[in-house]
Amino acid sequence: MTIRYLWTLDRAGQQSRNGLATENELFKLLNRESLPCVMPADWLLATMQIDMEGSGLSIHESKHNPEDTWKLELKLAA
Repeated sequence: MTIRYLWTLDRAGQQSRNGLATENELFKLLNRESLPCVMPADWLLATMQIDMEGSGLSIHESKHNPEDTWKLELKLAA
């Protein structure tokens, strides 16, 4: 069984985007986005997966640079 995640990415100055993706698809998305001031994409995804234990939801925000803030929300798809 393949686990899928509902995701939403909000970036300053860009339209909010969302979708449904597998772990590999999310990894590719995070690499393409080159989100500033964070750990490598595989670490970010692993950390968020750990955070969603129990609740099925994880949110990570970066406010390091006001011009390039972002928020990523992952939720386990039922």
